[in-house]
Amino acid sequence: QQTVTGKVIDANGLPLAGVSVRSKMTGKGITTAADGSFKLAVKSNDELEISSVGYVKQTVNASNPVINITLILSMEDLQVVMVGSRGTARAKTETPVPVDIIRINQVGQPTAKMDLTSVLNMAAPSFNYNKQSGADGADHIDLGTLRGLGPDHTLVLINGKRRHSTAFVGLFGTRGRANSGVDMNGFPQVSVDRIEILRDGASAQYGSDAIGGVINLILKKDINHWSINAGWSGYSDNKFNSDNFNAGNQYYSGNKIDGGTLSLSVNNGVAIGKKGGFINFSLNILNQAKTFRQVDTANWQTEKNALPYLNTGRRAFGDGSVTTAGGMYNLEIPSGTNKKTTFYSFGAYNYKASDAYAYSRNWSAKPNRFPVDASGNRIDVPSIMHTANDGEVYYNPHIQTHIKDVSLATGIRGGSANSWKWDLSNTLGYNDFLYYGDKTFNASQIGKSTPNHFDDGGFNFLQNTLNLDFSNLYKSVAQGLNLGLGAEFRYEKYEIVSGEDLSYKNYDPNGVQASGSQGFPGFSNTDAVNANRTNVAVYADAALDATKAWLINGAVRFENFSDFGSVFTGKLATRFKVTNNFNIRGSVSSGFRAPSLAQVHFSNT
Repeated sequence: QQTVTGKVIDANGLPLAGVSVRSKMTGKGITTAADGSFKLAVKSNDELEISSVGYVKQTVNASNPVINITLILSMEDLQVVMVGSRGTARAKTETPVPVDIIRINQVGQPTAKMDLTSVLNMAAPSFNYNKQSGADGADHIDLGTLRGLGPDHTLVLINGKRRHSTAFVGLFGTRGRANSGVDMNGFPQVSVDRIEILRDGASAQYGSDAIGGVINLILKKDINHWSINAGWSGYSDNKFNSDNFNAGNQYYSGNKIDGGTLSLSVNNGVAIGKKGGFINFSLNILNQAKTFRQVDTANWQTEKNALPYLNTGRRAFGDGSVTTAGGMYNLEIPSGTNKKTTFYSFGAYNYKASDAYAYSRNWSAKPNRFPVDASGNRIDVPSIMHTANDGEVYYNPHIQTHIKDVSLATGIRGGSANSWKWDLSNTLGYNDFLYYGDKTFNASQIGKSTPNHFDDGGFNFLQNTLNLDFSNLYKSVAQGLNLGLGAEFRYEKYEIVSGEDLSYKNYDPNGVQASGSQGFPGFSNTDAVNANRTNVAVYADAALDATKAWLINGAVRFENFSDFGSVFTGKLATRFKVTNNFNIRGSVSSGFRAPSLAQVHFSNT
């Protein structure tokens, strides 16, 4: 025997830790250290197998006592994409339109972000979102945008199946105002293996709401492999030496850490049967405290005059608090002697409770927002009202939400490489979004003991999508022709539920005192609505490799909305390989988007 030492690096010369170095003769081995080095005793006529997930495996002769290896990224593992075509997958560099591939396990830890939307914001240049503060429901849900368009101009898929949007509609000055979108924090981040972002209009391929592009989330299929992530983050601002403002406890020391976030997620899977079946499951819990971004209250008047935005009187700037917990599963069970037919299913449940501040109510500026007696004198409630250093009496209404998100997809697919492949699936999604007012008043209840907590009502959205897809590869046509055909039937239902009477009514006979719960008046009985619609679509997709260098891709789609009419859209894309390292590609397409049910029927008096 002899001792073999060496180092494993990547194509950029960086050391690779955790790479498996194994004797082919005995099967024994080790993993590389943090600097990529290894030391292993083997026979001189042995061979070493060097492997790591995402890299091409190498086999080298062990006769040399010093071996340095450069591992190359595996095209099959990291660069093959499913989105953008209804046929066989293509390498990222071979697609006719740009597709980003993001590996969550390679991005999540370096960015230290604890939710999927934040990770995408850091990793994908075409994706953008920003935290909202003081924007009602937008404080409680994060909606991202793709290529600068609205959140509802991006279609989100999970394992290639349509994901439902939230029931929420953005209001006021928020990003994505008047839009509905998909909450990508509505399921565990740890359940996602990789994300494909199609940065091109795809209405003709996937539906009218894919004008901005498509985000396809591929779920993990791991079995017998625990993935446990735990993290904590917080923020300390020592900008002010004394009396930073805290809207919850009125004051706190400037050295206090706020925004403390604790996250725990778990993923694993087990095999089902002996034909490659599996079920992968994920769980997550996240608890995030409020952040407080405010001026020194000792100099409130001075800074209020210096900073115009403080004239709004809002003394509780910052992120709201949130507690969320949920789970997800991904299942596949092949059947038949050749495993030609596969039953699959995936689904998730997520619950979120959040609390954010509305704008402050100051007695000097808005006395009609405070409880008063029959003579118009202010009724003080010490547990809610505060007196600032400048003598101003105020209170900060809280807007709370309880959000439930449920999804379930089931399907069966079959076919073989030499015949038509087929896929029949049904995907159900439901989002329930309820508001509550807390630490606030209905000031119109003159002389009465007004409650301080209100059920403000809310809304919910249900979407059920039935798909039947066919595809076939004709190898004898030119260099290959892939033809895809399909049909889709979608049912949607949207409902606004009114709040309790005290949350929106006015009880002041003179109409002077403000109506409803301050901060967020409840949905009234005239706002309540129960609406539904259907959508029917048929589509065709063809990808022709005219030559080994020239790819032509075309798609057409017809859609009919029961409440908004019909539309015919098309797309043509092409890619020409000038050399192995240089492609020219481009596309032209038409798009159309019917407003969502929430956009059509939302109202808040």
